[in-house]
Amino acid sequence: MKTTRILLALAILSASTAMAMAGTMFRLEIGLPIAAGTDTKVKAVKNAVLVVRPVVCDDVASVKITGTAEGMVKGARQSVAVKLIPVTPGVYAVQRQWPEGHWVLHLAGTCLSPKASASTIVPLVGTEFIRDKTQVLVEPATRAQIEAALKDVVRSQS
Repeated sequence: MKTTRILLALAILSASTAMAMAGTMFRLEIGLPIAAGTDTKVKAVKNAVLVVRPVVCDDVASVKITGTAEGMVKGARQSVAVKLIPVTPGVYAVQRQWPEGHWVLHLAGTCLSPKASASTIVPLVGTEFIRDKTQVLVEPATRAQIEAALKDVVRSQS
C-alpha cells in the first residue's frame, strides 16, 4: 500500500515536471498568417494557410524545418512534400500545395543549439487548420502519431 502511494506520487511529480518543462523546450509553433507581421514581404505570401516558427532555439534563423502534407484523396493515401516560404528569419509561410481531400500537415524541425528535434502535426480542413487538434511535440513525430491524426481528420470530416 505504501509502495503504491510512493509510485503514484512519483508518477504525478514526473508528469508535472514534464508539463512545466514543455514550455522551455524546442518546438515549432503555428499561427495564422497575420502572426508573421504585416510588412511588404509578409503580404507577398498570398493565400498562406499558416505560418510556422521555432521557439526555444538559440539561433532561430539556423533552424531547419521541413513539411509534408499527409492525406487521403478518394480513398488513396498520399504524401506531398511542402515548400516552406521564408517570411522573416525563422518564420515560414505554408501555402496550400495539396489536392482536395483529408489532410494533416507534418512539420519537422531541428535546432543546433540546444541540439533538439521537434514536430508539429496540424489537422487541416480545406485551407484552414484546426488549432485545438494541433499536436505540438517536443520530439520528432512517429509514423503512428501522424497516421492517428490523419485517421481522426478522415473520421471527423466524413
